[in-house]
Amino acid sequence: MAILDTSVVIERVKRREEIREDVTAVTFVEYPKIVYYKKFHGRILSPDIADFVLAHRTQSKLVARER
Repeated sequence: MAILDTSVVIERVKRREEIREDVTAVTFVEYPKIVYYKKFHGRILSPDIADFVLAHRTQSKLVARER
């Protein structure tokens, strides 16, 4: 299942659309209204340290390619 960015969540709420995709804890913090939105049926995913380490390594490789 897809994981939505906060900006996409906000746009869908504005259009009163169903949200069946998951969001991350970042969206939960940035847009707290998501937990009260009756058309939100996804899950709130909380990354663990391994997820952050993987993201850091991936981002570091992308930055190195830009040089």
